[in-house]
Amino acid sequence: MVLDLMILILSIFNFKQLKMTEQTNTIIQLIKKITLLSIVIFVIIIFSDHKGYFNPDNKNNHTLKKWNYFYEFNKKNNVDLLLIGSSHLYTGINPKNLSSASGLNSFILASPGTRVIDHFYTLEEALKVSTPKVIIIETYGLRSHEPYQLKNDLLSNQFKSFSARRNTLLKLQSTPLLFAPKHYPYCWSNTLRNHNFIFTNNKQISENIKISKKRRKIKKDLYLGRYVRFQTGIEDSIINKYRIDGAPVDGGKYEINENSSFYIQKIINLCEENKIKLAFLTLPMYHEHIKNYNVWKKRLQIELGEYGSTDHWLDLQIPINYSNFSRNSFENTYKLNQHMTYSGSLLATYKLVDFLNTKNLLTKDIKKKEQKWRSLFYGEEGFFENNSPVKHDKRNKIIYTSESIEILLLKKQNHNTILAKIKTNDTADLDNNKIELEAIVTSNGQQYKQNLLLNYDIYHSHKKNRNYTLNIKSTVTEIKIVNVKYP
Repeated sequence: MVLDLMILILSIFNFKQLKMTEQTNTIIQLIKKITLLSIVIFVIIIFSDHKGYFNPDNKNNHTLKKWNYFYEFNKKNNVDLLLIGSSHLYTGINPKNLSSASGLNSFILASPGTRVIDHFYTLEEALKVSTPKVIIIETYGLRSHEPYQLKNDLLSNQFKSFSARRNTLLKLQSTPLLFAPKHYPYCWSNTLRNHNFIFTNNKQISENIKISKKRRKIKKDLYLGRYVRFQTGIEDSIINKYRIDGAPVDGGKYEINENSSFYIQKIINLCEENKIKLAFLTLPMYHEHIKNYNVWKKRLQIELGEYGSTDHWLDLQIPINYSNFSRNSFENTYKLNQHMTYSGSLLATYKLVDFLNTKNLLTKDIKKKEQKWRSLFYGEEGFFENNSPVKHDKRNKIIYTSESIEILLLKKQNHNTILAKIKTNDTADLDNNKIELEAIVTSNGQQYKQNLLLNYDIYHSHKKNRNYTLNIKSTVTEIKIVNVKYP
């Protein structure tokens, strides 16, 4: 009886064990299937991201373009003067003119809608690639910022800036500081971020598939981070809106929180550790576009400490530096973010040149005599306004020179230009002055005497180089200067 009972108990136990084994096997099989499926999905996402099937339309992705060209530029050159900021910076400074005037290689690494935390990580990665002598931080992005609370456009802009960077290790380190945990997958994957393209933007997927089949190449043109966006200034309708509704921007509402303060100090420390000169730049908005600016200025001065002084901060918003900026210098908008026009950016660029020279932040003409630098910038924007053509240049040549003045004849596509450059340290305002040339002009094989009146070029002049220009017919092949009259 006891034996039968034991046999029965063992039988029941073995049956339960068998059932448990079957359940365990089922769970294990399920885990295996889920794991395999996860691996397949992960591989598909990685492959899709690599091919760029769900990339947004990058034709106007200037952030990606800047990083691509920055890495490409530093393969053969070094960025000496690096500017970091938001869209105010890449629409407000012209790096080719800045380079031509300073004799340095300048580059703008800026992304729209980003703040100081992004500026720091941009700088951190840039220093792994190049060894700049001067860093300039544009101040619009130094305001209060909470990365974990980013939404809509601000979040999208931060995704764009993060995605464009290349250093995987630095990106991994910065991920938990730039994004809330729920955004981690999306900041790393365009496929996850834009998976809705399957239903909403099939055309973009098709376009990306075509692009993926081609070899991606970076053009060999000289691109230094500038985006020429606005060509015309403020119209009467916006001026009238200022009169009726007042300024859309209130500097009194600009504040600096603990997070912004922390990353401002990290930028300062990083520059000091690497023995890099640091300066800050405020690019202006139209004076009627902002009110209570001095409230914001005082807050920023306190935060920047010694860097808030005029030795390290070029503030173009304040009246003393506002001369020559007009309504034509600014974007025609009443929105909070008002950018500069192309002509406005030239004015700001040469004011920055003066600032860098006055504050001894630049080594004088450090590369202007180097053949490599001259070959890189020769004929680019601002080159002849700040440098001389070579002797064998048949299109651009010196037609007159003395100790204080150099006059060039430049051949353009539809006309020729006479460019006179006065070399001076005079800080006097010469805006209303002209240069008169008594010349013998050769045109269509005929010679004749002519007095030529050159106008002051406000957009390409600075304290050490005053430029005057006159456009003439393309048929003029030679000009012999007899006499020069100027103040």
